Amino acid sequence: MAPLTRSKSTKPVQETLEVATVIKKPTIQKPKLTKPKPKLTKTSLDLEDLLTHIKVPEDLALPQKYIDNHSEEFIKGIKHVLKVDPSLYPVIVHQDFTRFGSVLYDEKKQDDKDKIHTYWYSLVRSVIGQQVSGAAARAIQTRFEALFEGAIPTPGKTLEFTAEELRAVGLSNSKVKYVQSISEAFNDPNNHLTQLDFYEKSPLDEILVELCKLKGIGIWSAKMFAIFTLEEMDVFAEDDLGIARGMARYLNKRPELLKKIKADSINDEETQLLLKKRLKFFNKTDSKRTWTPIHDGYVKYAARPFEPYRTVLMMILWRLSSTNIEVLEKLDE
Repeated sequence: MAPLTRSKSTKPVQETLEVATVIKKPTIQKPKLTKPKPKLTKTSLDLEDLLTHIKVPEDLALPQKYIDNHSEEFIKGIKHVLKVDPSLYPVIVHQDFTRFGSVLYDEKKQDDKDKIHTYWYSLVRSVIGQQVSGAAARAIQTRFEALFEGAIPTPGKTLEFTAEELRAVGLSNSKVKYVQSISEAFNDPNNHLTQLDFYEKSPLDEILVELCKLKGIGIWSAKMFAIFTLEEMDVFAEDDLGIARGMARYLNKRPELLKKIKADSINDEETQLLLKKRLKFFNKTDSKRTWTPIHDGYVKYAARPFEPYRTVLMMILWRLSSTNIEVLEKLDE
């Protein structure tokens, strides 16, 4: 056996191993990013910032195509809004408000009986959609309609179904009671809600009070019904989250206007009473909020100059309330 010989290297074995280790595992420093990754949940940009390319004509004339695409009454409302605040012109004209399109209105030629039926089913759908996703609401509505076996849903037929049958389509116990309550009201020919004259001749506040007598219909649901079913042009819901956010963005970009509103409303009794209540959307712990809430009292007071077309203002504020670029309505090229 050959004798063992020592390596000619003068470095200790441990030092050699350490060097080899360093060579095999070099330290690599990652380059620092020059720009942080954009966050979609929070942004300082809003719709008005993105529409500065749209020029505001001195006479505030609306494009003819825009006029043609909307109902006559809605265009009157748009013109009134622009008289109050011409700076809203870009937000208004950059895209149609399709819910108030002229074609949609032309198709709504219904007789009195059809209108009342539409009113009933609109309220039923409102209850079905409460506190569930859009997809879930559509699924429940489809199953509810299937109960009628191809026939048109009616209040009378709805009352023939048992609570178990209604629960089977996905309605909770409380919603079953709400649907039954609404159907009972619309199945009674003596109820104001079944008489078209009541809607046409009564003040909006009186209609809202009557609607709120129905189980499951609160003031917010009643106002949404007044806007999207009755097509009332002077509805305003200061307690709606989208409206609160839209008005906050609107006024925060116009600090002088907000200052004037606060000064002018000092002697307004209704506003001062509202200001004594807690701000509805106050929440210090909401770190994702991208807007600064303004008290409900000021939100409601700020809408007064837009009467009798506050529904139009609501459409604009809902448009302004978008906080994510991805969910904004498609911008003009």
